[in-house]
Amino acid sequence: MVIFPTMTTEAPAGYRSTRSHNASVIANLVWRHEDGILRSELSQQTGLSTSTVWAIVAELMADGLLSSTQTARPKSGRPPAVLHFNRNRQHIVGIEMGASHVVAALCDLRCNVLWHRSVEHDSQNDPPGTLSLIQDLVAEGRSQAGAQGDLLGVGVAVPCPIDDMTLDRLSPRILPAWANVRFAHELYRRLGARVFVDNDANCGASAEAMLGAGRDVSDFAFLKVATGCGAGLYLHHELYRGFSGIAGEIGHTTVDPNGRQCRCGLRGCLEAEIGSAALIEKAQHGLGRYPDSMLANKPALNLSDIVQAAQAKDPLAVELITEAGRYLGIGVANLLNLHNPARVIVGGRLAAAGDQILLPLRESVKERTLWTSVERSELLISELGNEHIAAGAASLVLRAALSDLDLFRGPLPAPEDTTPPEAPGTAREVQHATPTGGATPAPLANPPATQPSAVDSAEVSPNDEDVSDRAAES
Repeated sequence: MVIFPTMTTEAPAGYRSTRSHNASVIANLVWRHEDGILRSELSQQTGLSTSTVWAIVAELMADGLLSSTQTARPKSGRPPAVLHFNRNRQHIVGIEMGASHVVAALCDLRCNVLWHRSVEHDSQNDPPGTLSLIQDLVAEGRSQAGAQGDLLGVGVAVPCPIDDMTLDRLSPRILPAWANVRFAHELYRRLGARVFVDNDANCGASAEAMLGAGRDVSDFAFLKVATGCGAGLYLHHELYRGFSGIAGEIGHTTVDPNGRQCRCGLRGCLEAEIGSAALIEKAQHGLGRYPDSMLANKPALNLSDIVQAAQAKDPLAVELITEAGRYLGIGVANLLNLHNPARVIVGGRLAAAGDQILLPLRESVKERTLWTSVERSELLISELGNEHIAAGAASLVLRAALSDLDLFRGPLPAPEDTTPPEAPGTAREVQHATPTGGATPAPLANPPATQPSAVDSAEVSPNDEDVSDRAAES
C-alpha cells in the first residue's frame, strides 16, 4: 500500500511512545465493540492499569474519537459509562478505479457506505480524464449530507499491482498510459487530502473482512474477476502482500502453457482466458457458430452484455461463461492447494453471472484439488454491492489511522508546497506499525483470539469524578 504524503512527525520516545501504542490498542478495541465497551473491560482485555486506561480514554474523548453513554442505572451507585467509537467524527471517500469505470463511496469511520456513484469511463487509457473524474466524485461525495466532520483521507483501489520498487507509479505493463503519472502525488495535489492506494483485489478482500463473507474466518481469498483477475489473500486475519507487495496475482498464473498471449507479456495466463478482452474476442469469433446470438447486434460489446445474455440463456454466452468458470477453477484449485483458505469469495463484474460461473468453477476445482481442501473450503459469490471495493479502499484509510492515531489529527502540508517525490518517492509502502510492546491491531470485524499486549507505563491518576465512576463500574 502507498500513503502520500507520509507522516512527517518523528515517533516520540520512551513514555510518550508507549502511551501512543496503548492509545491505539484502546481505540481499536473500542472500534471493534460496536455495541460499546466499559473502561473496566478495556483494562481487563489490555492488562493496563485502571488509571492508565482512564487517562488514555480521557485523551481520546477530548480528541472526539470516543464518546460515552450511560448504561441502565444499577441498584446502587452511579451507572457505568459505555464507550463508543465516534463514527461521525470524520468521513472517508473510497474510490475504485476500474479499467472501464470509476466508483466512489462516501463512508463513515466504520466504513458504512453512506452514498455511492458509479461512472463508466475508460480509466486505463485516459489518465487526465480519470484524475479529473476522481476529483469531481470526491467533491460530490463530500457535499452529501452524510459527510460529517473533516475528510480523513481518500482511499483508491487500482487495477494493477502496487510494487514497492515503483511506489507512486502504476504498472506501466498493465496500464501503459499511466507510465509517467505520479498517481498518488497528483491526486493529493488535486484533493488536498492524504491519499492511500492499493490493488483493487486487496481492497475487495479488506471489504470482505470488515463487511462481508470474510468476517468470521481467519484465512480466505477474494477474487476480483472483470477486465483482469486478481486475488486478495487473508492469512491469520491479516492481508498478505508478499515480499515485494504483489502477492495474489492469480490472473498471471499459467492455466494453459500453449494459450493466448497475455497483456502482461506472458503466455497462457488465467487473465488471457477469462478477462473481459478475452471473452469479448471469443464472443466475436463465436458468432459464426451462433449467428442468432443476442450478442450479434451489439455495436460495442462488453463484459456486462455477455453476462446478461448468459442469464437470458443465450447459447453462445452460456458457453463462454461456462468455459470461463472452468478456467477459473484451475486457478482456484492451485490457490486451494497452496494457500488452503477457508473460503474463496468471487467478486467483480464476471461474478454477476452467479451460479452460471460458480457451478463449472466448483466442478473444475473438484477435478484438481486435494479432497481435504475441497471438503473444507467454501466457494461462493460475494454478496456485497458494486460499491464494496470502493468501501474497501476507504478501509485503507481507517486501518492506517487506527494504527497511527496521529492520522486522525493531521495536519497536512499545503498541496502547493509539497515537492514531488523522487522515484521511488517519499510515498512509501506502509505496514501496520510495530511500536513498543507489539503490533497495533488492525481493525477487524472479527478480531483474532489473541490481542497484542498493551504496555503499562507511568500512570496518571484520574480525577475524583473519575474515581467515583470507576467504583460504579466495578
